[in-house]
Amino acid sequence: MVYLFAGPDEYLKTEGAKRVIDTLVPASERDFGLETIDARCDKCEEVLSALNRAEESLFTDSFFGGGKVVWLRDVNFLPGVKSRAVEAQAAKDAVAAFCETLQGTALPEGHHLVITADSCPQTTRFAKWVKSTGKLEICGVEVRSSNQEKIALERLPGLLESTGLKMPAPLRSAFAQRVGADTRTLHSELEKLKMYIGPSRDTVTMEDLEAVTSSVASGEPFDLVSAIQLRSPLQVARGVERLRIDKNAAFAAAAVLINTLNDLCAIADALERQWLVGGQWHLPIEQLPQRLARQQGFVLTKLIEAARRYTLNELRAARHYAIEMRFKLVDSTSQDPWAIVEPVLLRIVARRPARQR
Repeated sequence: MVYLFAGPDEYLKTEGAKRVIDTLVPASERDFGLETIDARCDKCEEVLSALNRAEESLFTDSFFGGGKVVWLRDVNFLPGVKSRAVEAQAAKDAVAAFCETLQGTALPEGHHLVITADSCPQTTRFAKWVKSTGKLEICGVEVRSSNQEKIALERLPGLLESTGLKMPAPLRSAFAQRVGADTRTLHSELEKLKMYIGPSRDTVTMEDLEAVTSSVASGEPFDLVSAIQLRSPLQVARGVERLRIDKNAAFAAAAVLINTLNDLCAIADALERQWLVGGQWHLPIEQLPQRLARQQGFVLTKLIEAARRYTLNELRAARHYAIEMRFKLVDSTSQDPWAIVEPVLLRIVARRPARQR
């Protein structure tokens, strides 16, 4: 039987392959019942070698008889995939021949092939065959800054269950914004939290999150949001330094910054008008901006604390600066975008003398 795990999420692919192997090959038999072949190839001869090893192992009885699993790991040359590894005709022919052999010749009793691959177009004949006769699992979707938090929140429940942790809903959003959507990173950060809080409790707090989790989300400049909320020039400088390598992240930073300032302006205005008292809204839910209507508990408390670090006029001016900054980013094609973003961020968090406020 052939098991194919394909897609951009390395953690899900690897865990899927390990589950199959755990089921088919007892740990005590893996010296002779499991062969792992690294199949991330850059050259034609590497493709030929990997396929020859896989075919020989699949159709040769195991040393002591019985079952055998061959894991073709990190394949980047399946049918329909554009890759430098299969630019040569010999490599294309070898891949086609290998797939034809699998489809036309039954594997020996108890022999199985597990494939983890970067990509496998589901329209190819090979993918359709695996789906109908074996198991095809697409692991993950392409993650962009626009869907990163959504994907992370979809993956969190299963990961929380596997680590035995509990995380209130408002904290999950903050955790997702900070950590990103990569499943391996999410799992690693949850394990860090588990070690940090110890066996005495299982519920994560905002204090735990801020003390332990690393800000690694690609395209979601959580450090800069935190710097604005804390009104910290030092954190602005550190956040920009971390993100500066990616010029495109400056545009994401501008969008996130404007959203953050919109939220803080709305909260500061609500505090002044007594619409938000003691952490509770005194307005009908339908009159609240959609983004703020979802905030409660820890997250709302943090936003209130952040809004109180500024005057309402300062926040309105900051929003004006941020909108001007976004227009400059769009209009400028030659200037380093971070050279536009960083001065505006520092201007926003700078504290004015009391007489100017």
